[in-house]
Amino acid sequence: MNSMVQATERDAAPMAQSFCQAFADDPGLAWIWPDRDDRIGRLPYFFATIVGGTLAHGVGVRSECSAAVSLWRRPGAITPTAEEMAPFHAELGQAFGSGGQRSQLMAAALKAHQPADYPWWYLQFIGVSPTAQGTGLGGAVIRAGLELAAAQDLPVYVEVMNPDNFGYYSHVGFETVAEFDIPDSGPHVWAMLWRKP
Repeated sequence: MNSMVQATERDAAPMAQSFCQAFADDPGLAWIWPDRDDRIGRLPYFFATIVGGTLAHGVGVRSECSAAVSLWRRPGAITPTAEEMAPFHAELGQAFGSGGQRSQLMAAALKAHQPADYPWWYLQFIGVSPTAQGTGLGGAVIRAGLELAAAQDLPVYVEVMNPDNFGYYSHVGFETVAEFDIPDSGPHVWAMLWRKP
């Protein structure tokens, strides 16, 4: 049974661990931190910040034992605020290092292409631990979040940088609304939107 629950702040550590495993070789994060050993060392700090901030100000969905996890931002609160990030100042310093400039460049490029003329939920991150991939948990954790947006009759927006995942998002109902490249030889991005059937 692929039952999903909304996460609480007590789930932050196991969720961050699952994200670290799932994103070890993600094209977007590999562009920010090209050296794999360096990247692996920084991801726990990066996801501690992302998960902690979103659980406090957005929505997290997880499977049992957090093998499949997702983070969602509500309309009007898509971008983390300075206040939200303040408790994670130390983690931010450990996370970015030499990748800070590329991280800012990516964030600016993503924001420039995000929809501006209607409200939407943001699928910020989804991750499935390698040992749980192919079990249906990924689809279940996405559908649980989509139901939250559907209850408000709102679309869901996601940016896909891993070409291996493009077909997956299409399969669950996302459609491409834009394509662009992150500057400075960054990854290609498929901007995709899901609307309630």
